[in-house]
Amino acid sequence: MCDVMTALAVTGAVTSFAGGQAQASATSDAAKANLESQYAQTAEKQKQINEQTALESSERQRQGLIDRAESMAIAGESGALGFSSDRLMADSFMQQGTDLMSIEQNRSNQMKQTDINNQSYRASAQSTANTAYNNAPGLIETGLQIGGSVAKYNKEVDTKSKG
Repeated sequence: MCDVMTALAVTGAVTSFAGGQAQASATSDAAKANLESQYAQTAEKQKQINEQTALESSERQRQGLIDRAESMAIAGESGALGFSSDRLMADSFMQQGTDLMSIEQNRSNQMKQTDINNQSYRASAQSTANTAYNNAPGLIETGLQIGGSVAKYNKEVDTKSKG
């Protein structure tokens, strides 16, 4: 009878251990899949940021060309070519350069934010996996569970045999 009870205790503890480890593994795998999905979303967002920046930069350069062409036409028609028209051109280039730098700085900041988001996603996934494995029964706990069950059964058998 003692062997049967010991076998039941061992079987129950091993089943609990295996089930807990399987659950932890499944939780960890789900966190990893979620992380990969978030990385894919971030990559798409970064692609869209780069495309939007390219469009804005191109539009600003086109607008700069139009502004300078209009200024040259007006200066030519009014006969104000020379220093005044050179200043208008320089100012147009300076404004365009400032705008392009601002557009690039915004792109850079958005890309940094997506990288920070990725770090946060990675930490969250790691935390989920760690928590799952920490909550799963370990080998020592399983051994103690078996030992406790056997000791309890042996104590009950000793008590019954003495009484």
